Amino acid sequence: MRKTKKITVSAMMCALGIAFMTVGYFVEALDLTACALVSLIVALVYVEIGSPYTYLVWICTSLLSFLFFSAKPSLWLTYFLVFGIYPILKAYIEKLIRPLWIVLKLVYLNAVLVALFFIFEFIFMTPFFDVEGTWIKAAVWALMNVAFIAYDLFITVLMRLYALKYRKIFSKFFK
Repeated sequence: MRKTKKITVSAMMCALGIAFMTVGYFVEALDLTACALVSLIVALVYVEIGSPYTYLVWICTSLLSFLFFSAKPSLWLTYFLVFGIYPILKAYIEKLIRPLWIVLKLVYLNAVLVALFFIFEFIFMTPFFDVEGTWIKAAVWALMNVAFIAYDLFITVLMRLYALKYRKIFSKFFK
């Protein structure tokens, strides 16, 4: 694929990502779902076009999300720190030996959750958790880890499905 076509496809993927983020912005219950769908776009770009363009899609989508949806920092910040970069990190982590995969992924998630906690609590002055009690907060934190593992499996299964079934159909667009 020529360089101009790669840039064009990357730009179209950014536009599609912003369309999904717009849905997440206006429908409160779909903000994390929108972030997860846009992360699939990043994973698709990684598979089809390659690494430098994947970073381009992640950064451009993050910056446009910040510009368009700055009133809702939970949307663009969560995408920037968790969902947008994760498919890229996942590809690099899964090149290592298998027993390290889950450990590195959970270390990454918990480090990002700590960063998000401090950003929300001390910069935006909003509570990271809207619940009372230490045990409930610990349970929510544990559920976030379980949900992240499910999200990781979700990306893996969908990328395998794409590679086995749909890549032949879409490959003509990426030539």
